[in-house]
Amino acid sequence: WVADSFEGLPAPDVEAYPADAAWTRYAGQLAVDLATVRRNFEQYGLLDDQVRFLKGWFRDTLASAGIRQLAVLRLDGDYYESTWEVLTNLYPRLSPGGFVIVDDYILTSCRQAVNDFRNAFDVTEPIHEIDGYGVYWRRHS
Repeated sequence: WVADSFEGLPAPDVEAYPADAAWTRYAGQLAVDLATVRRNFEQYGLLDDQVRFLKGWFRDTLASAGIRQLAVLRLDGDYYESTWEVLTNLYPRLSPGGFVIVDDYILTSCRQAVNDFRNAFDVTEPIHEIDGYGVYWRRHS
C-alpha cells in the first residue's frame, strides 16, 4: 500500500492540531504526482499487481481503506495530524513483530504525535534512532 495525496501537503487544521501551525506556508508543496510514483516503482521492477495506491488525504482515506494487515508501517507525514491519522488507523493493523518506521521524528509536530500516540495507547516498545531524523520500533503484541 502506498498512501499519499500525490498533491503535496494539505492545508493544516491548526485549530484541531496546533502543533501543525508552522506548516501553513507549505500547503500544496512537496507534490509528486501518482504517474511519476508509478513510473518510479516500474523503473525499479517493483510495480506489480500487489502494489496498491491510495490517493487522498490521510484523514479521508485511511479509516476506510481495505488494508487488513501490515508487516511494515512507514510514515512520512511531517504533520502532527498526518502522523496521528496514520498511527491511529493503521497501527492496529500492524502484525506482532512488525516494524514502525517514522521518517520525520526530528520534526517537532511529528515527534509530538508519535509520543502522544504511544502514551495514549500504552505503546512501550523502545524507540531506536535510525539516522538522526527517523526512528523505528518493533511491535511486540
